[in-house]
Amino acid sequence: MKLTNKISVFVPSTYEGNKPAKRLQKKAVKHTAKYLCKYFGGSTAQEAQGFWDSPEKGLITEKQVIVFAQCTDTDLHNNREKVFNIAKAICKYMKQEAVAITVNNEMFFVEA
Repeated sequence: MKLTNKISVFVPSTYEGNKPAKRLQKKAVKHTAKYLCKYFGGSTAQEAQGFWDSPEKGLITEKQVIVFAQCTDTDLHNNREKVFNIAKAICKYMKQEAVAITVNNEMFFVEA
């Protein structure tokens, strides 16, 4: 099987933009990984250093976890909106201005 697509969710490590939230992040990563496995057969999590220039709070630096899956065209078509809904839920849960998603190297900022 050839998996030609990649979809990623950038899970923040802060609450309300700049308050540390390691516990919330851990729950959100587990939830995201679980559903990406359900939709695409597997997922991977990778830590990254992220930056967000908030109009309200200035430059926010945080340790993000990027949860991603490789998938077929059909699986991407059938489940893409579900992944955007996960990002929207994370945005609400962690009170973020936005949560980033990439689909085949195109980035989207999902707001609650």
